[in-house]
Amino acid sequence: MANRPVVREARFDANDLAGIFAVLSRILPVPYGACTLSDFTRAHSHMWLDNPARTADHVFGWVLESPKDGIVGFAGQVPLRMKIADREIVGASGNAFGVLPAYRNYSLKLLLDRGDRRKKIPLSVATTANSISSALNEAMGMNRIPVKDFSQQLLWLLRPEVAVSWAISRTRWKALNTLMQRFPVAFLLKATARFYFIRHRRLKFDCSSLPVEPVVSFTEEFDDLWENNKEDYDVTTVRDQAFLNWRHCWSDSLVGRTFAFACRDRGKLVGYIALQARSHKSGYLRGHYLVTDLFYERRRTDVLHNLMNHAFDFAKEQGCSVFQVAGYSNEVVEELKTQRPFVRRAKSCPYWYRAPDEVKATLREESRWWPSGADGDSNL
Repeated sequence: MANRPVVREARFDANDLAGIFAVLSRILPVPYGACTLSDFTRAHSHMWLDNPARTADHVFGWVLESPKDGIVGFAGQVPLRMKIADREIVGASGNAFGVLPAYRNYSLKLLLDRGDRRKKIPLSVATTANSISSALNEAMGMNRIPVKDFSQQLLWLLRPEVAVSWAISRTRWKALNTLMQRFPVAFLLKATARFYFIRHRRLKFDCSSLPVEPVVSFTEEFDDLWENNKEDYDVTTVRDQAFLNWRHCWSDSLVGRTFAFACRDRGKLVGYIALQARSHKSGYLRGHYLVTDLFYERRRTDVLHNLMNHAFDFAKEQGCSVFQVAGYSNEVVEELKTQRPFVRRAKSCPYWYRAPDEVKATLREESRWWPSGADGDSNL
């Protein structure tokens, strides 16, 4: 018994960070495999120390510690604030879960043996769960987000040959990958892929034009946008100025660089969109652009159309290979499907939640949810 690993609260100090980094860089090579301990510490300082939602009841995470091998597992969390009906609830999102192979039998122990401090945070979400994490979430009594077809991923493939080559490079077929880089195979791959995906290479809504401009920092008028429109969104992340600057204006993310754009009508702010260029250095597809946040006057579909048109054109000018929208409400998805995306379905639901009994009825209704890439630890 004395030699078995135990679960304890993680400390945000040099020793624990080094141990956690050693585990995650091995278990989660994307995005931690190519970064340094300094990069890792800076990223988690942002997610934890600088997080405007953090309270005294939040815990940085929990480690699985072995008397023999030190830290062998980690389950982190990111503080968050969500609007649920007429309430604002402070909660946390699971982040960066991993256990070394020799200690996999203790994975569930790491998630369950977290003491009373976990009970002080009423709302828990998991927004990047894979198939294994989904099974563990279900075992812990978490609920799937009720949005129909939430696991759909909408893709516009401007340079599909890049995505095909990247996917093959991540398999065991190394010789085939080398061959695909050479002429004439590379030329044939490009021609074939572009012909095959020709219907999924253009996003352009036909709409009246509204001015869209880059956002350098989120100012007080974004507080006004949130306050004036939040009642139209029952279940969503709180999007005030503090959150938006923390989430989108930080340039040292391991995952990628974020660009934000605001839409105006006669000078009035009516919506914004955030777009992330995924980091190839951290293991992502080169030229992968992902919509990570979207908020606008909900009855103004013309604002949605202008924001999407601008984001797509911007990504295209930057050398985009794949433009992706995933994890949004069916209201947004149905609008975007008119633009003929390539639709891919994830193997498991990435979004799970657990909340107080008094708000569960609201959370069970699909129409109440307004999910986006700004929820939880998605794209952090």
